[in-house]
Amino acid sequence: MRLPSTKVILFNAGAIVVAGAAVFGAARSMLTASFTPPCSERYLKLTMFSLERGGAMLTSTDLQAMSGGRDAGVQNVSIVRKAGPAPLAVEVNLQKGSAGREDGMGFPWEPRILAGKTAACLSYHVYLPKDFDFRRSGKLPGFAGGAEQTDAFVAPIIWDAIGRAGFSLRAASGPGVMAQAEVRLPKGSWVRLDQEVVLNAPKASNGILRVWVDGELAIDRKDMNYRAGDQASLSAVVADVHYTGPAVPGDKATKIWLSPFEVRWQ
Repeated sequence: MRLPSTKVILFNAGAIVVAGAAVFGAARSMLTASFTPPCSERYLKLTMFSLERGGAMLTSTDLQAMSGGRDAGVQNVSIVRKAGPAPLAVEVNLQKGSAGREDGMGFPWEPRILAGKTAACLSYHVYLPKDFDFRRSGKLPGFAGGAEQTDAFVAPIIWDAIGRAGFSLRAASGPGVMAQAEVRLPKGSWVRLDQEVVLNAPKASNGILRVWVDGELAIDRKDMNYRAGDQASLSAVVADVHYTGPAVPGDKATKIWLSPFEVRWQ
């Protein structure tokens, strides 16, 4: 039997190496393409919603004044000192059987830097107590934009009746959209939420909405229709924290805490 020459052996070995490198490169490319870092790592310019003024913690009256009286509920809100990602936190009291913004927290924060922006990142931490009851769905803060009644939209982060994170979009430009992830919000610890919104081109459903839970990409949509024209831009963070589902047997009062909101842009 005739053995292969040294040249043939080297050629075949080289081919195997090249093929292996190609497969590795393709796999690496696929993994890289599927991983999207949280928007808080990519949007570098930052502004924060301060929970104090002149060294004094804000009151519910301050929050109402800052929102120009357009709040839907701040009487159940307090600024408190709580160990966590920041020295101060927003404490929202949810009474037994409560539902809606009036029974929780609801006010707009309109940082000037959002004017004219078509892409931005919202970040904050939320703390749900260990005995938090997920049988009732609810809302958490998210971005909003457009002029009131004119190409307007609001996209809060939500949780469902088993604790999965998600989002809800209401937009004047089209039908509402709701989606839930498989990622669940933990109880008894602070969890970081990041929301990225990139507005669609006019007459196109190519807007982006992403949500990360502690750095894990939970929602990744690239088919959103936020606006019909090119005049609507991001304008506010709708600071909603409240139940949306009906009361359930054994329902009881509870609290939710949030860290100061952070808005980033490029």
